[in-house]
Amino acid sequence: MANKSTEMSPVEFESVARLFSVLADPTRLMILHSLKQQPAYVYELCDRTGLKQANVSKHLAMLYAAGLLKRQRNGNQIRYAIGDAMVFDLCNLVCRKLHCAAESQARLLRKVGA
Repeated sequence: MANKSTEMSPVEFESVARLFSVLADPTRLMILHSLKQQPAYVYELCDRTGLKQANVSKHLAMLYAAGLLKRQRNGNQIRYAIGDAMVFDLCNLVCRKLHCAAESQARLLRKVGA
């Protein structure tokens, strides 16, 4: 049974699920990766990703609402930057898991082929 201090409430489970749903989109992951390199304005993200402005803006709004980005207004332009670098720890964890699974699958295939 879980320790009382580690139990989560239904509201906390909802919050975790919302964060994972924001991160479940490849376009948003691509935008985060681009912003990890350096902060950018919307038009710069469009150039980097090849996406249309409306699409980039929609995804930026979701990432900002999730608390993953911060923004700074400069006249009529908004510059976006990573607001919580923890997201990259989570992404690295998932990537390591996928890498290990792929290595295990490759070892299994080598054994079967041998």
